[in-house]
Amino acid sequence: MWVLKNEIYSKKIKKRRCEGYEFLKRGRLAIIIGFLVVIAPFALDNLSAAPSSLRIILGTFSPYYSPKFAHIRTGTLISWENPTADLHTITHDGCKTGEECAFDSGPLGPNRTFTLHHLAPGQYPYHCSFHPIMQGTLMVTESDTSRET
Repeated sequence: MWVLKNEIYSKKIKKRRCEGYEFLKRGRLAIIIGFLVVIAPFALDNLSAAPSSLRIILGTFSPYYSPKFAHIRTGTLISWENPTADLHTITHDGCKTGEECAFDSGPLGPNRTFTLHHLAPGQYPYHCSFHPIMQGTLMVTESDTSRET
């Protein structure tokens, strides 16, 4: 008799566990659908139009410039923000090689911002004159393509 009761009790527990699992699966599905409904309009907006501005944050650790590589359209406002406690520069590599110097922020103190209003199409590698390990690249095109990494 005791064995029979134990089996019945065991079957009830297993059934409840299965029902609970199905409930959890439905709950997770509802959360995922809700998340997609809320996030999808914002994601689609970002895909449909290139940003009119780009913000690059300087950091103390790698990748130092975030994003390190940005692909933007002409006319995009570009700003670098320095939230670190150190002085930095945003200097186009052409400035140090004697080529055309597209931009040079000069010393950029803590909590300061350097902004560029226009860059012609082209590739612009840049660095920090005080910390040469800090490097980034801007790719400017006239197309509708816009990517950040």
